[in-house]
Amino acid sequence: KIATLQSDLAKLKSFAVTMDVNDENPWNTLYSWAESNLGEEAQECLASLILEPYGHLVDALSDTMSDRDVVGFRIDGGMKIGTLKAAMTEIYDWALDVDWQAKQNCARAWYVSEEKLEPRLGERFEEPVEPYEQPLAPGRDAALAVDALAPWSDDKPIAAFLLRHPEHRHTIRRVQIAMRAPYAEIRDNTIGSDLMPIDMLRCKLSFFGATHFDPRSDRWVRICLFGNAPYPEDLSQSPSDDWPYPPAEQGENTRQ
Repeated sequence: KIATLQSDLAKLKSFAVTMDVNDENPWNTLYSWAESNLGEEAQECLASLILEPYGHLVDALSDTMSDRDVVGFRIDGGMKIGTLKAAMTEIYDWALDVDWQAKQNCARAWYVSEEKLEPRLGERFEEPVEPYEQPLAPGRDAALAVDALAPWSDDKPIAAFLLRHPEHRHTIRRVQIAMRAPYAEIRDNTIGSDLMPIDMLRCKLSFFGATHFDPRSDRWVRICLFGNAPYPEDLSQSPSDDWPYPPAEQGENTRQ
């Protein structure tokens, strides 16, 4: 991945030098090119770089990235089943095309370890973990809920369905949350054999300000927090925007 990213960044630099910066929408032109010519790592890097000059537009958005609903989300039982079906078809369209009977699409299972009470990922067909599986496969569960909803009339309330099928409550709750917060849902298979947990981990850790990801396997990673940060007594003299990613000097490795 690192070698691919290095190659892609070189391509990006070459294209950026030659592109028409007077284009009406230069950032869009640049990112559209990246989607067609670069891998996901380089695309994400470019997205971060595009945001960098516009702190006055994006800095305050971090305050809106957490869920402030401390009470919990209550299911709207009065919603019509037809409305719910339409939403599920839109939100989980990718999941409805997956063959969930195929072993490679449901090879993993999430459970909670007894020792550390932390989420763990087991091999469904190699370990006896399925009885302890947690509801962390939204795609598969959505497909099951869609099948269960099929014979129900569109004008019935969702409460009537859940009285008969309470096993789908967690899925209905996720759907209704995603209807008002579209970025709240994972739109990929979390139990497939090709799942890379480290990608999810990097996403979560980036919210904490983690840098210098050092993968130890495809399931855990070492990180650095506050790398290169000044000591408290030096904070007032230090440019706060520079210390997380100091410029590399010739022959010096700034990674810590």
